[in-house]
Amino acid sequence: MHFSNWQNRCTAAWLIVLSIIAIVLGAAWLNKDIRIQTNIFALLPETHQDARLEKAQQYVSDQLNNKVFVVLDAKDDASLKQATQDIQSEVKQSDLFQPLKPQLDNEKFAKALYQHKVGLLNENDKTLLEQKDYQALTEQSMLQMMSPGMPITAELLQQDPLLFFPRYVMDLSALQSQTDIQLEDGFATIRDDKGISRLLVLELKSSPYNIDYQEKTASFIDALNQKIKQHNVEPHWTGTLMFAQFGTSSAQEEISTIGVGSTLGILLLVWFGFRSVRPMLTEMVAVGTGCLVAFAATYLVFDEIHLMTLVFGASLIGVCVDFSFYFMALQSQHRNINGFKVLTPVLPSLFVGLLTTLFAYVVLSFTPFPGFRQIAVFSMVGLTAAWITSILLLPRLPALNAEPAIRTLSFIGKIRSFVQANNPLRYGLILVILLVTTTSLFFLKSNDDIRNLQSMDQKLKQEDQYVRDRFMQQQGSDYFVVSGTTPKELEKNEQTLLLQLEQLKQNGKVEGFQALGQWLPSIQQQQHNIQLLEQIPRETLTEYAQAMQLDTQDILSWQQRLKQQPLLTEKIFAEHPLAFLQMSATERLVMLQGVHNNQAIQSLMGEDVQLLQPVHQLSQLFKEHRIHAQWLLLSAIVLLMIGLGVLYGKKSILPLVLPVTMALMTTFAIQAWLGVEINLFSIMGTFLIMGIGVDYAIFYRHGHDHPQVVGMALFLCMMSTFFGFGLLSFSQTYAIHCFGLTVLLGVIFAFIYATLFTSSDDKHVVINNISQRAEGLE
Repeated sequence: MHFSNWQNRCTAAWLIVLSIIAIVLGAAWLNKDIRIQTNIFALLPETHQDARLEKAQQYVSDQLNNKVFVVLDAKDDASLKQATQDIQSEVKQSDLFQPLKPQLDNEKFAKALYQHKVGLLNENDKTLLEQKDYQALTEQSMLQMMSPGMPITAELLQQDPLLFFPRYVMDLSALQSQTDIQLEDGFATIRDDKGISRLLVLELKSSPYNIDYQEKTASFIDALNQKIKQHNVEPHWTGTLMFAQFGTSSAQEEISTIGVGSTLGILLLVWFGFRSVRPMLTEMVAVGTGCLVAFAATYLVFDEIHLMTLVFGASLIGVCVDFSFYFMALQSQHRNINGFKVLTPVLPSLFVGLLTTLFAYVVLSFTPFPGFRQIAVFSMVGLTAAWITSILLLPRLPALNAEPAIRTLSFIGKIRSFVQANNPLRYGLILVILLVTTTSLFFLKSNDDIRNLQSMDQKLKQEDQYVRDRFMQQQGSDYFVVSGTTPKELEKNEQTLLLQLEQLKQNGKVEGFQALGQWLPSIQQQQHNIQLLEQIPRETLTEYAQAMQLDTQDILSWQQRLKQQPLLTEKIFAEHPLAFLQMSATERLVMLQGVHNNQAIQSLMGEDVQLLQPVHQLSQLFKEHRIHAQWLLLSAIVLLMIGLGVLYGKKSILPLVLPVTMALMTTFAIQAWLGVEINLFSIMGTFLIMGIGVDYAIFYRHGHDHPQVVGMALFLCMMSTFFGFGLLSFSQTYAIHCFGLTVLLGVIFAFIYATLFTSSDDKHVVINNISQRAEGLE
């Protein structure tokens, strides 16, 4: 059977496969069964830790991700009230958020506290009672009763004759904040020289990473802002939803930019190289089929596809055209020969080139990062499908004219020949490059901060910082998870921790903390407080009653009824903003603010007190995987050397591997000079450099009988990768920027070093083989 007949059958089979995939994907898309993931942190591996701690971390994440924070700045009360009412009305009608309710009903909460006041004492009163300094206690109550600023009613004196509850409330209000935050109409409000500010908290009805929901809420917020600003009120928005919206829109813009930029760049390249736009059309077909098959395979494997995968997939065109350019440049030298006869001698090199690129992605798929595994699968399948399409399509088309480009770029071959013929120069350059890059690597720095994953708009960052500065007092992401086998043990463990944290606060090692135990004394403590009250001598109460002209029997009756009064429990705090700190009956959270001494905070950990620092822990995990990836890279280079040795012999290993190794070293040396801090994405970019760079060396190694063609083709390949991945270096997401910059530099230097330093294998013949096959046809 002739090769062409086999080719026809394969083409027909391939078209059937593509048609089936297109129909299935089209139906799924119309039915909205395809899920696009936009959560940037879904790229990260799951943290393997205690199941209880994972549950706590998910709980806190859900609490934060499910809310949007809005600060309204107004000049007067009327406009602030009107803006608040507008938001409440619009939110209620929109069905995008839960109805906006006051953060706390002051009157209702104060009434609930008052009804359960029996065991509530401030620290000073408790100390006086424990020391049995009853004279000082009654004197304090007398002074408070005579104070003109303290409203005293007959009911209050009957139920709390010594005025313990007013003093407790005064101390409790100091916990709210060191600023001038007050609750007005149930909302946190500040009045100062900056004006009037109010904080509103909206609760989402859907995931902040749902693209349709993002679009709807973005339109709603824009319209709402216009309405609010009519009252001369300035709104400031922040929250996970806002960052997710920006991340999605910037990713979509980057997909468009990379796709359009790659298309325009390669359009210019193919016109320069072949004086025709036909290669652009054929490559669009190849890339289109590659992305189609890759999308289907990735979705089948992962049951979703991440938006970042599509960003990298949009740059796929920068890789798959390499094989096509080489073949079309070679075909241009044999225009009267059947395309398949031109293809056959170079098919092994093209296939090995595909394998080396796929090898890089195979290694990438072994990383624990779900995002990289998904990108690896997408790229492997997409490249293979695009390669098959190119191999089946291009030989059927007539040869193009690449002579002008070959003549224009002939200087590449001349430079290569000059360096190759001058061994002292070649070896000297290699030695200098190795010495300079090796010493430069010692100045290379890394940055594993997980926050670099999130793209950040400057205005959005300023809005977030403003809200935090105004109302949240730099609320940190660190917190303790306190537990106990019983609620009583939980309360005891929390109180112990709070005493330790208070000491650290006084020493300046932490700015502050928030805990339910600051507001809610333990049942045991409340019972102890009641015992202290019951121990007040009758004589003391009688003297106090006479001095204040109160009914002695009422005061004695108050003391007798103490044990019959209800105690304060966490159920009373169900509507309080801090209610979320009670995870369960035996688990509570203690949120930290402004940690200045991490070691001191960590020293408080114990069996029932666990510290969670999500940002720190994820960044540490990021660092560990970067180091792991660096060792994986070295392993990949060794495995590649073994594979190339098996295919081409031991003598071919150094010429094929040395250029790409030097390119990697030069890439990181330049980043060290520029002060660019590398991260895991930088290391992952090296795998792609390795796959592409070895391709360049292979083509030069086997192209000694047509060096001008190889030089021109590989220059176009390098430039296509430049347009594909180079645009990633302009990404607003620092991690993607690092990936793009690494690949951009690596591919350029891989081409330069392969051109200058890869020696030819004179035994490998291509041109004569093509001629012989042409003669055989005749």
